[in-house]
Amino acid sequence: MATGDDDPDRLAHDLTETTFDAVERDGLRAEWSDDDTHVVVENLATGESVTYDGEDLIRATSEQELRNARTGAEAVDTGEE
Repeated sequence: MATGDDDPDRLAHDLTETTFDAVERDGLRAEWSDDDTHVVVENLATGESVTYDGEDLIRATSEQELRNARTGAEAVDTGEE
């Protein structure tokens, strides 16, 4: 099972494993779009975001497939080096 190799990927994946509309952790917020087709992970400090295709995200079975589910900006600055 894919768990993600960076904080936005992990949080997006975690959201798909819950029944919640949104989850927050470590300054990031992951939220389903109004039509439940995309997940947006936003860095709350900077406003930068990454968008994931919802179906691809749910079906992802590897870290690469999680990363490939991204449809928006390449990365969210999480403050990690």
